[in-house]
Amino acid sequence: MTFNQALRLTSILLAAVSFIGLTLGSGLPAWLAMLTGGGLIVVLLRQCAAGALKHLASHVSFSPAGWNLLVIVGFLGFWMDMLWVSGELLPAGIHFLMILMVIKLFNLRLRRDYLHLYAISLVAILASGSLTTDLWYLPIFLLYLVAGVWTLILFQITKSSEDADALPITGQSLQPGLLGRVTPQLFWLANGLALVCFGMTLAIFFTIPRISAGFYQKGFGENIRTSGFSETVNLGAIGPIKRDPSIVMRVEVPRHALHAVDRFYVRGVSFDQYDGKSWTNRLGYRRNLSEESPGMFIIRGHQGPAPSRLGDAIQQNILLEPLDTSVLFAAPFVENIRGTFPAVQSDFAGSVYLPFPSSSRIEYSVVSRSHPVLPADLRSEPTVYPESFTKHFLQIPYTSERIGKLAEDMTRLQRSPYEKAHAIQTFLIRNYRYSLDAPLAGVDRPLEEFLFFRKTGYCEHYATAMVIMLRTVGIPARLVTGFLATEWNEYGSYYVVRQQDAHAWVEVHLPHSGWVMMDPTPPSGEPAGDVYPAWRALERILDNVKLQWSRFFVQYSAADQLAVVRELKAGGRSVGHKALDSMATLFSPIMRLLGGIPDYVFPSTRRPQGSIWGLIVVACIILFGLSVRRIVARAFLDKKIPHEDHRIVDLYKQMIKRLADKGIAKTAATTPLEFVHIARVRWGEANLAVASITELYCRARFGGIPLTDEELGTAEDGLRQLTILGRP
Repeated sequence: MTFNQALRLTSILLAAVSFIGLTLGSGLPAWLAMLTGGGLIVVLLRQCAAGALKHLASHVSFSPAGWNLLVIVGFLGFWMDMLWVSGELLPAGIHFLMILMVIKLFNLRLRRDYLHLYAISLVAILASGSLTTDLWYLPIFLLYLVAGVWTLILFQITKSSEDADALPITGQSLQPGLLGRVTPQLFWLANGLALVCFGMTLAIFFTIPRISAGFYQKGFGENIRTSGFSETVNLGAIGPIKRDPSIVMRVEVPRHALHAVDRFYVRGVSFDQYDGKSWTNRLGYRRNLSEESPGMFIIRGHQGPAPSRLGDAIQQNILLEPLDTSVLFAAPFVENIRGTFPAVQSDFAGSVYLPFPSSSRIEYSVVSRSHPVLPADLRSEPTVYPESFTKHFLQIPYTSERIGKLAEDMTRLQRSPYEKAHAIQTFLIRNYRYSLDAPLAGVDRPLEEFLFFRKTGYCEHYATAMVIMLRTVGIPARLVTGFLATEWNEYGSYYVVRQQDAHAWVEVHLPHSGWVMMDPTPPSGEPAGDVYPAWRALERILDNVKLQWSRFFVQYSAADQLAVVRELKAGGRSVGHKALDSMATLFSPIMRLLGGIPDYVFPSTRRPQGSIWGLIVVACIILFGLSVRRIVARAFLDKKIPHEDHRIVDLYKQMIKRLADKGIAKTAATTPLEFVHIARVRWGEANLAVASITELYCRARFGGIPLTDEELGTAEDGLRQLTILGRP
């Protein structure tokens, strides 16, 4: 493959890679993706195919006036798209960019056309990078980097004139042999440069922390829609989202054996008022949390009339996907939260919020403490709650004799509030069936319908029934919505929380223990085993890779940068100590020998220290090694160049000297092909001789092609011809 053919192919591949990245990142309209993809296929067939396919693809063309008309139509379409269709500048600009790419792919004639295509592909790959934070962007970027390095090298090789806009890319004014072919040496050189560029990119990437995840990180999509995490939630609202397997968060629990527990609760919002069909949070007034240190927010006080003894601390690192709620989820009950937030708010029920929903993925750390049941609450003691507390957590929408009688029957033999709550929980778990097919939204009294007729429902029905029954017998309780995580990723040591894990449960207030969590929902009864365990394992591995991608690439912050610097510094210090120890061991015989030098050579007052002698010896060894390396390299280079190559190199040098004598000097920055063009312009009679000698010189010197005696004779004849010719 010649250099010109390779340049055209890599240019098309560069545009194709940027198109793929933009398609995956922004979701181009189907018609535009088909148009751009079809254009790329046609130009690839024109370049690579043979026979009938190439003949057919060559007929897809327009006149220059037709292409100019398409550009005008596309520009008008851009304004229509921005004003009436997309309504935004970014998507409209991307659509117009793809139209320009298609037009430019069919008009690659001059070198400036190639430069235009490179600029379009660069803007496209940058736009795709700003529109996504997914893992698939890494291989796309690597492909673009390799194609870009190849394209730049080939573009520079084929350059034959300082006036890049005046010389066609086909290079027909030069002899075809001058452009040469792609050799294995060039192949490995280009790939090596691409690898070096990737290494430099990684170094810069980890040197500069992420200020944000991209100006257009949200893209054109919407946040994941959730239900049950606002000020009001209707009974049955969680049911529809329990069929959605979308991932909403990942929860790491370092230094804790929570993965041994099958059920991990992630708390969201609590509700205190029930009107018979929906729950309302009357304690939703939010106050800003105090910031103890940069990024550290503390929740103070207790949500109850009596303090509680706290249980074990639970440390969590949570990666939360963009949701349509401002709630920050965590295990109950939150003590402090750490993250790069402008502000964090909390209500009187212990729920934690951001000031507004986040449009991008966020990561934060939480410390929570559970409330264990204390022995004092296992005894029967009368408790009097203040009115400000009972109006929220002993409220019932209406008096139902059937619900009251059922609650009394369930708790008649129990003494303490905890025993009564446990009895109601056990009754609901044992006597009712879990099902998502329980349409109770249109019923006047859905709770009675659930308890006495259908006896089937999902988490909200069970939690609502238990709260109302507890309040009927005088025990404060509230409904809580959140997620119940059961999927443990053993490869990354974290819980995967999905939309279908949305859950509702009960928090019961005990006089001494405070708010205690209880769940009356029975198991769903679905089989827990995986049909394809190998596939599920692969899915967990890929999810862990995505998590690490987000942490170390997308969410890479200044704190992460400082941690990496500290690790590198500690590692470098350790390596330095080991190197010094090794050097001391290596040169210990020399040090002992130098230590035996008589005092009359170096008096004791001026005897050099061992470290100075060590430095002198090391410096001598380094200088000796560099000298030997230079000698060996020169000998290897002379050995590598065959005798014929020496002859053509000498002939080329003589040609340069004779041209200089004629007033045509070659500078160090001028390439051989550029010098041929300069000689042709300034001395047309010598063009044939100069071009033939330069062609043979490039073939032997850079292409690795051995020359025959006849070719060397041709070069000598060309040199003699230069001697005979007069001055230009």
